[in-house]
Amino acid sequence: MARSASAMTLAVLLMSCSSILEALPETAGQAPSLRAAAEGIRKVAAEAKLAEPLELGGPIEANPVTVAPWIICLRSATPGPTRPTYALFYRDAKLVSWRFSAIVDRCEEQTFSPLK
Repeated sequence: MARSASAMTLAVLLMSCSSILEALPETAGQAPSLRAAAEGIRKVAAEAKLAEPLELGGPIEANPVTVAPWIICLRSATPGPTRPTYALFYRDAKLVSWRFSAIVDRCEEQTFSPLK
């Protein structure tokens, strides 16, 4: 009887460990190169109607709760009263989604460089 109770306790503990492992975020993998990401960057710039020249920040690791492990920050280099910054989310060098940058994306902290 004691053996079966111990076996049952062990089984419950192992099941709870496997659910913890499933909840762990995926690894970020390798950051997308700007060359590989260029097509997606230009597509987003056109859809967002960003004025050329364009500036990029990143790639940086995304917050684990986001849709993809990497972010490239995008904005127009043209100064103006409003200069929105966009967060482009990448997984395996493929554009997954994009939106206006949020504080959690840390785009404002990035050093931007011209898109070549």
